[in-house]
Amino acid sequence: MNQPSIRLLLVYSDCTAATCLHQKLGDEGYEVTVCTDAEQATSKLGPSFNWDLLVLDGSLGEAARQLCRQVRTARTPIPVLLLCPGVSETDRVRGLEDGADDVLPSPFGLAECLARCRALVRRHQLGSESSLSLRCGRVSMLVEEHRVCRDGAEVSLSPREFRLLHFFLKHPRRIWSRDELLARVWGESEAVELDPKTVDVHIRWLRLKLEENPAQPSLITTVRGQGYRCG
Repeated sequence: MNQPSIRLLLVYSDCTAATCLHQKLGDEGYEVTVCTDAEQATSKLGPSFNWDLLVLDGSLGEAARQLCRQVRTARTPIPVLLLCPGVSETDRVRGLEDGADDVLPSPFGLAECLARCRALVRRHQLGSESSLSLRCGRVSMLVEEHRVCRDGAEVSLSPREFRLLHFFLKHPRRIWSRDELLARVWGESEAVELDPKTVDVHIRWLRLKLEENPAQPSLITTVRGQGYRCG
């Protein structure tokens, strides 16, 4: 079964270098979007931060630092690789303190850059999978015990409802389209045979079981024209 593409936002001021990185990352299977300045990147990030990895050019200076802090302040699950033009320990420490998960001094080799991208994505995915207890508002989930509670009272969910809720709780504040949810929760091979409205039906069932007022949901909300978001 094919895995869903990893969405990578590349922010790099040097257009020639950005084109080269774009090609190499694309060859690795990443779905890459390129921005050449922090303003473009902020627009692409949007309110949902619906990305799997941010690769950021440190030569953008204060704009790069602000963008890095913006990602961290929003408490998004996006790992950040900072491509730092300085090679000193002070430069690297500063990048980490600004919120980068890893700092790669430049000039750098493409092989090392790709390896660090893979490591960050892998670390993030493993961290998400290892969460034993998840919570959003009044709803909590004990993953290993396969239990869901609302205000402390246990709620019975079907296996598919549990898996869908688990996915949302692992990725709070991110917007997911129906097609993305089908691919991630049902799987690519099964998703191609399903009507996207299948997602709507399962979310409606979750709302009926978990929301105080299903007509005005607060746990899983609809983002008009885009999809669904948890939290």
